[in-house]
Amino acid sequence: MSESPLSPHAVPTIAHAQTKAVALLLLAGTLLVLFVLYVMQARGVFTENQQLLLVAENAEGVMVGSDLSFSGFPIGRVSRIELAEDGKAHIHLDIPVAQARWLRTSSIFTLERSVVGSAKLRAYSGMLDDPQLPDGARRDVLIGDAAAGVPELVATAHKLIDNLERLSNADSALSGTLTNLQQFSASLNGKHGALGALLGNDKDVAKVIASLEQTRALLVDARASLQKLDASLVNMQAISSDLRPIVDDAKAISGNVRGASEDLDALRAEVDLNLRKVSGMVDELNRKWPFAREQKLELP
Repeated sequence: MSESPLSPHAVPTIAHAQTKAVALLLLAGTLLVLFVLYVMQARGVFTENQQLLLVAENAEGVMVGSDLSFSGFPIGRVSRIELAEDGKAHIHLDIPVAQARWLRTSSIFTLERSVVGSAKLRAYSGMLDDPQLPDGARRDVLIGDAAAGVPELVATAHKLIDNLERLSNADSALSGTLTNLQQFSASLNGKHGALGALLGNDKDVAKVIASLEQTRALLVDARASLQKLDASLVNMQAISSDLRPIVDDAKAISGNVRGASEDLDALRAEVDLNLRKVSGMVDELNRKWPFAREQKLELP
């Protein structure tokens, strides 16, 4: 008995199934080739590159395919890393010719390692007017490792903790200083305040207070003496005002006496002159008669 065309076990036939399968395989192969070509293009296989060799003390954290960035943009890629005969790491980079214009002969290359994350190669060109970096150039890399300072930081932290422990001990100098400061604060709040805190005992405080009282009494006496002196100065000023007319009168009298003495001197001179004239006249009369006398000269 033959099977019916509508039997559930019958296999449906697809028109041109073989042709469609071949077309699907060709489409998949084409897509695969295009994807490979895209990846190769993205990897720079078809891009004309310029070679650059960076020499570092070590290439820890750098991997093949790592980018060389300039101002935050990738301009090159690590193609190979090798250990040279001098014991240094040689990092070979492919720089697209279109991006090589950012690299100059004065450019500086750094390898930065952070605590978290991979190492980063960076290029810095401060003078874009300098000549362009030639193909196959060799440059040294400056390494900045943030994790290198972690051991020193930990050691410093340990020292700091030890110092804090020594400072916080009960027998430390800081503890003694705080105790003395507390005692000083209590003295400030005491009966005599800052004076008691400075001197430390009531006996010395009493002496200082007594000295202050004596000083205050001396100041009061000095103030009274100054007031008496002011009163005396006022009296002396009044007396000097009263003596001023007497002094003026004495000056006038002395002026008159000086004038009278001058007149007496003139009168005395005139009297002396008259006496000399009278004496001359008497002598003249003695030589003449009747008063003439015979003068004898006696020899020894």
